[in-house]
Amino acid sequence: MNTPPSAHPAPSSATLADDPRAGAPRRNRRAWLVTFLLLVFMLINFLDKAVLGLAAKPIMHDLELSPSEYGLLSSGFYFLFSISAVLVGFASDRVPTKWLLMAMAVVWALTMLPVLAPVGFGVLLASRIVLGAAEGPANPVAMHAVHKWFPNERRSLPTALLNVGPGIGVALASPLLVAVIAAFGWRWAFVSLFAVGVVWAVAWAILGKEGSVATSGAPAAGTPAPDGMEEPRVPYRRILLSGTWLGGFLAAFAAYWSLALLIAWVPPYLETVLHYSAHTTGTLVVLPWIASAVFNLSQGVLTQWLMRRGVSSRMARGVLGGVAILVSGVAMLLFPNVPGGALQLGLLTLAFSLGGILFAIGVTVTSEITPARQRGSVLSLTVGIVTTAGLLAPYATGLIIEAAPDPAAGYGLAFGTAGVLMLLGGLLAIAFVRPERDALRLARPHP
Repeated sequence: MNTPPSAHPAPSSATLADDPRAGAPRRNRRAWLVTFLLLVFMLINFLDKAVLGLAAKPIMHDLELSPSEYGLLSSGFYFLFSISAVLVGFASDRVPTKWLLMAMAVVWALTMLPVLAPVGFGVLLASRIVLGAAEGPANPVAMHAVHKWFPNERRSLPTALLNVGPGIGVALASPLLVAVIAAFGWRWAFVSLFAVGVVWAVAWAILGKEGSVATSGAPAAGTPAPDGMEEPRVPYRRILLSGTWLGGFLAAFAAYWSLALLIAWVPPYLETVLHYSAHTTGTLVVLPWIASAVFNLSQGVLTQWLMRRGVSSRMARGVLGGVAILVSGVAMLLFPNVPGGALQLGLLTLAFSLGGILFAIGVTVTSEITPARQRGSVLSLTVGIVTTAGLLAPYATGLIIEAAPDPAAGYGLAFGTAGVLMLLGGLLAIAFVRPERDALRLARPHP
């Protein structure tokens, strides 16, 4: 039975995509404007994470932190990250994403300010915990927002662009933040990010809009739902126990483990073990982020091109992503054990960049098998579980380094652990990510 229009009142923020007077070109321009704003949103998101690693050495010196204490400070960002991602993700199916994103950006900015006063370990840890709680829902809510503007077959490129944001942001801003830290102290790097966050929130309040594309890649019985009919709901356990979700999750968990190491431990590794100066480290640390941006954008373009030519989503997304993280895992195992120089930096760059395309691929295959009205919840559950890697990896690495006979041995063991996880994740992605098959299975009525 068709649901009467009065049962679903329009959201408080009127959407351009719902306006029948708005032509397709105008809707398309608005869709890409929203995508650009969300790209910047994700850029700020990762700068707020990365600033701690860039300032790791002076922070450890000023606060007299051991490696395990610094690891705990880095992991503290993830204490409430997953819980918040899930709770806000469920809310995103009911509350306009425009206002959720606005609230997140404001809280991010405010958490940068406590460092203006004299702070100890406790205050800095508390501010990172609050920041993590506000950033936990960022990726799934931003993806949910951008997917409202694009149908399934056009989502790969905007999804990849949102994942490019972190790479662009860190690549552009890391040398600037390192220069601020060197000239004015690490606290002013945090204050700079406060100003950037406020500017974005104002721009989003003026220009941000809500989209209205409601179809997923898994319509009932493999056909679009008739006008006025909603896609059937699917029990969450069926989605989360599908091969596509499980394979994508395990690969993304391994990729996120390596991302957490890149943010927290690669800058001090470059200074402590490879003996680069702070300024050189600020330059070198951008290499994985630049490569990540290139790989993510290339993945989006390549995947969209392949699918337009009839290549299955399993091959264009699942196998492609699995091979990528396998290559990253091999590079992760190799780079601590080769002589210093261009080869080592090249392998380090590959290890911490190519596997990152799993974040975009994981989002798109999850959207492909999930009904649109459950998409925000499922994406948030996924991010909430995947990012537990960020809670575990920094602290575990600190313990490994502290227990090792020397820092080089400790870092080598920590990076080797990450490499093994990536190899396992890549094999599982290749074997189990089959979106077309699972979309059809989930669309069938289940007793």
